[in-house]
Order: sequence, then structure tokens, then C-alpha cells
Amino acid sequence: MATTGFQASGDFGGAEYALKYVYGPAFEVNIEKEQEVLDVLKSAGNFKTFDGPDGKSVQIAHTFHSGGGVSLGLETDPLPLNQNALGKQSSITLKKLTAAAQISGTVMRRSKSDKAVFMNWATEILPRRAQRAAWHEDRAALGLGTGIVCRVDDASPDATIGIDAAFGIAGLVGQSRLLHPGDSVRLSPNSNGTSPRTETAVVQSINYDTNIVTLDALPTSGADNDYIFVGDTNVYGNGAREIMGLEGIIDDGNLLGTFQTLSRTTYPQLKAQQIDASSSTWGGTLNEDLLDYAATLAKHRAGGSIDLILTNASAQRAFWRIMRADRVINDPRGKFMGGKDNKGLSVMIGSREVYLRDARKVADSRTYLIDSSTILKYQLGKGKWDDTTGSVWLRAAASAGHYDAFVAYFIKEMELGCGDPSKNVKLTGLTVA
Repeated sequence: MATTGFQASGDFGGAEYALKYVYGPAFEVNIEKEQEVLDVLKSAGNFKTFDGPDGKSVQIAHTFHSGGGVSLGLETDPLPLNQNALGKQSSITLKKLTAAAQISGTVMRRSKSDKAVFMNWATEILPRRAQRAAWHEDRAALGLGTGIVCRVDDASPDATIGIDAAFGIAGLVGQSRLLHPGDSVRLSPNSNGTSPRTETAVVQSINYDTNIVTLDALPTSGADNDYIFVGDTNVYGNGAREIMGLEGIIDDGNLLGTFQTLSRTTYPQLKAQQIDASSSTWGGTLNEDLLDYAATLAKHRAGGSIDLILTNASAQRAFWRIMRADRVINDPRGKFMGGKDNKGLSVMIGSREVYLRDARKVADSRTYLIDSSTILKYQLGKGKWDDTTGSVWLRAAASAGHYDAFVAYFIKEMELGCGDPSKNVKLTGLTVA
């Protein structure tokens, strides 16, 4: 007759089914939760955040000059003629950042009882999805406001494609750090995102050494030099859907000719200072002389007061290498600790100590010297899971009707602006260290 129990030798494979599964907390396998760029701006001290507007858009007043009407003369000379001040208003419109999370009805009911599930959606998935939204908000805060993440660089693309041109800017590297596995993307042959390729693709993995991205499938007709946007079939970041970033704000007009609805050619005061660090004068290396010269340009030409230097790990490493060569104090005890404290790297600009902060999404050839008092952030609240109906979970619906599933949406409305870009400096042409 049959007996119960386990055999003494041989295949023990069946024994595992007598054991229950115990799940620990979800393991953190990525670094998407850090929001570096906006956090660094906030820490600068003079960065301004405004709640609003309640209306359609924000009008930003610019005083390009205060006019003339000054002269030196003798008592018998006529008084000077007035020259009117030049002012103009630019306009920005808040953009909406949205993230969705969906769960089946079966999982929802079991999650509520906290049985037979490996994670609690309220404490695991929703916060992580909000972190992913914040990560892309941070990515957009460095771009041109066009929504372009990068470009296809592959003569014969398939599900595995090469990418280049971070933010759609030819020759700008760092493109592989702007995407994340799990991102849904759209491809378009046009920089404004029109006529997109038919399907949505999903990023499966990224080879950071070769700048090759693996997709679940290449969208039909996807081709070399297609522009890549984050989004799906319903909406993607083309046109003016993404917030303005530092590449557009701190620009001399070569990349972004129209800023906040005003022409930088007509109003050159909206042009930032820009220095090509690859010239023979600077040799492509971030050093004290270059930073001092850049800060001086901002001060002398526009009255800028640099209080933040935002760079990348490569430029920061080059700066540290120069600094440590001649600023070493010997320890007579023979003790030595190598490495560097990223938060401790700073440079004296005038009488002020200005810190160098690095962010991984900053392109390798870029460094920004920022007068944080000129950078403006407008928002409607800090962003939240939408509970307008009384619950963050809504019944999922489609053209065929409702489904036994629930969806939640994280929404944040914001935009970055600038009152005076000319007080800021962009360094280009830095070499990878």
C-alpha cells in the first residue's frame, strides 16, 4: 500500500512543495529614487519655488535695462533727455507629470487582506512608481524642454539599438543615463515628435559601456536617427509637453532660439554666458582658472552671483585630481585615507565658497555655473496620487467596458523658468576624465 513521507535517497524535488513560500521585503535593485538636480537647486539657498498659478499661465517680467537720461555738463548745459527703460514679459505654462499604476481586482482583494501576496501595493509599488516619476522629472530638468531623450544610432536597428545625442543634441554624451529599464518609449523621425512610429517599445536593459539599449521589440519602421521620447501610445513627451531644463535655460541661443515665448535674437539679454572649454586656452579640463573666468563673465556682463556649480562625476574627478596634487598635508603618524568627499569639493569665487555638485544625468562634457536666485520653479502642490473621487484607485475601463482591475495616477504640475539667464554660465567641451 502507498505510504506518506519522503524517500531516503534519490530525487528530493517533490519535497519543496510541502514547504510554504515566505517573502521578505522587496529588494532595491535600481537607483531611480534619487532626485539630484532639483534637490541640488533647492540646497543652493536662493532657489525660489512658487505655488501657482490658478490661471492659464505665468507671466515673468524682465527688465533688460533701466534706460538712460544721464549726462555730465556745465551749469549752462541743457538737462539730459530721458531714455525709456526696456522691459518685456515672457510666458510659461505648467506641464503635467503623470505616472500610472495598475493592479488586478484579484490581487487588490488579496492585498487588502494582506494574505497570499508577496508585497503590499500601498507601501511598495505606489512609492516606487512615484520615485520613477521623480527620476524623469529630474531628467527633464536638464533638457531643452523638447521631450527628446536621445536618438537612435544604428544603421540596421532591431530590438537591440545603439543610441546617441543626449537630449537630441548632436555629439552630447551621457545618453544611456537618461533611460531606465521598464521605460516605455516612442520613436519619431522628427525632432518635434510628429508622425511617430506605430508601436510603443519597452526598455528591457541598457549596456552603459556600449550605449546599446535592448527593447522588447522595435516599433514598425523604426530607423537610424529616429528621436526617442518617453511615453506610450496615448501620450509622450513631444513638443512642449516636458518642463524646461538647464540646457534650454542656460543657453546662448544656438540650441534654443526662443525662450519663454521670447526670441533670444531680439532680446539677447536672454542669452546665457557660454564657454567652450575644449579650446586651447582651457584644454577641456575643469579647473579653478576656468571656473573663476566663467564666474567673472557672469558678474561683469550681467551682475550674476554664482552660488552653485552643477557638474558630472567625470569633470568633478578631473577637478579633484588637480586639487589633490598641491593641497596635501602630510600626516606624521603615517596614516592616509584615500578618496574624495564629493560634498567637500569647493572653489572660492570672490569671497564666497561655492560647492561643486555632481549629478549622474549631467552630460559628460557639461558643467553649469548657476545663480540660483534666477531659477524659478512654479508648481501646483508637490504632487500626489490623485484621490479626487475619494480613493486613489479607479476601476480600469476601455472601449469594451470596465474590467476587474484598478488603476491609480500620480500627478504633479510644474514648470521651471528663469528671470535672467545671462547671469548663468554653461561650460561645453569638457573631456571625460
